[in-house]
Amino acid sequence: MRTQLLLLCLVLGGFLLSFGCLGEQASPAAPAYNSSPTLPPVNPIDNTPKPNLTNYTAPSTMTSPFELSFINLSLSDATLIRTSNRTVLFDAGSADMAPTLVAYLRAKNIDHIDLLVLSSDDPAFVGGAPEVLRNFPVTEVWTNGGNYSDYLWSTIKSSIGTVPVRSVSYGDNRTWGEMEVMVVNPQLTRLSGDGDSTVLKVSYGSFCSLLFSNSVAAGASSIDAGTVTGGVDSRIVSGPIPVTCPVLRVSHHGSANSASFQLLNQVNPTDAIISVGPDPPQNLYPSPTLLRRLVLNNATVWTTDRLGTVTVTSDGTTYHIASEVSRDTAFGHFLENVVYSGADYWAP
Repeated sequence: MRTQLLLLCLVLGGFLLSFGCLGEQASPAAPAYNSSPTLPPVNPIDNTPKPNLTNYTAPSTMTSPFELSFINLSLSDATLIRTSNRTVLFDAGSADMAPTLVAYLRAKNIDHIDLLVLSSDDPAFVGGAPEVLRNFPVTEVWTNGGNYSDYLWSTIKSSIGTVPVRSVSYGDNRTWGEMEVMVVNPQLTRLSGDGDSTVLKVSYGSFCSLLFSNSVAAGASSIDAGTVTGGVDSRIVSGPIPVTCPVLRVSHHGSANSASFQLLNQVNPTDAIISVGPDPPQNLYPSPTLLRRLVLNNATVWTTDRLGTVTVTSDGTTYHIASEVSRDTAFGHFLENVVYSGADYWAP
């Protein structure tokens, strides 16, 4: 009798254990992944010292005829695009990071800006514009055509003064020699809100880069996110302007819905840069879902919070990419742990 009771307990215990497992919310299985056996063990935490934003020093002279700098401004965005005689600034970061941006531009010996592109009315992207306009002569300003009536935009407008302002749409462009800056969003049929945030295709010779700002791809938050209908990604990839480029600046600090597989399959980036910084207590970006989508698309990921300013140089045919902090195997494995093992990107 005691033996029978023992067997009954074991059976019931197994049943309850199984029931408990079945009752849990199953998480999606990670795609199969085989890391190289020659690499060192995965390091879940990147202990590399972070760049000092306030004392940043940058090379003052260009080493190539074309240069893209994805400036490390914490949780705000600004990208410097330049040749030996032309300077374009795409977004101006937040107001609190404006002194850092101005210091960076001065360290790069920038004395004027031919084109200032303000992608949206988001303070993290354009809040530093008044400070930039006060410190540098600007030849032309592009906006995304929205109705800028709030306090931020009234401040920007007062700083713009008599500088010509152009509301741009799909296909608008400026060409200086081998460099071309072309708008691939917003389209003529506007989506409003984040959907109208400016997206640029920047070309130099045969090299190009696709630069997003603050737009999001509706429906792209799931892991596969392969088809997005009617959103920014859909209309960009279906437009007549080719967008296949080796360098992609990811939108919206790498949020889960910042880029769909639909877009990534069309752009096919070799390198993807995410301008991101801590945003406590949320720390939502970059999203592991977005990072996984990039890795599955075979893109090398660069994040400014850990690697500092990321710079791309090109001779019009080939390109080179580098960061202030070396992107070593430890960083690669850190991302692998976030993508495949559920590690927290912002773990201390």
